[in-house]
Amino acid sequence: MESAEVLVHAPDPFTASGVRTLLERSPHLHVRVDDPEQDRVDAPDVTVVAVEGVAGVEVFAYLRRLQNRLGADAALKCVVVCREFRAEDILTAVECGVVAFLHRQDVTNTSLTAMVTAVSRGAAFLPGSLQGTLLERLNWLRTEVLDPEGLTLSGLEDRELAVLRLIADGYQTEEMADLLPYSEGTIKNVLYGFINRMGLNSRAHAVAYAFRTGAI
Repeated sequence: MESAEVLVHAPDPFTASGVRTLLERSPHLHVRVDDPEQDRVDAPDVTVVAVEGVAGVEVFAYLRRLQNRLGADAALKCVVVCREFRAEDILTAVECGVVAFLHRQDVTNTSLTAMVTAVSRGAAFLPGSLQGTLLERLNWLRTEVLDPEGLTLSGLEDRELAVLRLIADGYQTEEMADLLPYSEGTIKNVLYGFINRMGLNSRAHAVAYAFRTGAI
């Protein structure tokens, strides 16, 4: 089993030390407590934030600061341990990198270690009620904000998605012009604009990026 780097944050040293002690019982987790005063921090595989009460504004503010300290290229994956979480904050939580919640009363060495290990491998743990709220919020975001602007939840334009999907299926520019309501020149401009906006270097790179991010 591969080891995972874990960064722990809590509003008080006692809580942070307790979480660290629980996690360090696993030989596969390398745990350190964050020092928010440091300008830079090495990117962990998982961040654990433990608070006494409601996980809200202070947690999100910390995670945004942490993302800035890690750098834009770091993918933040956070487990939040708390007594309460407001469903209306779920979209903000996901935006800040939260992928799992654990109620404080359910914390044991086994439960916390298992969750952190699973998250380090790509898993997510959201209670069913929060999943429903998240889907509702995403649907509202799509229909009320993105669709009117010709955008999708992936951040790509509708026409960018259409072009990338056809490229992934092996179509050439002239063939795409027969299938899409765009001229060859427009298709080339759409593809060039996407490649330039995302800092990519080729068609193949663009398709690989779209696959990697789950856009297509």
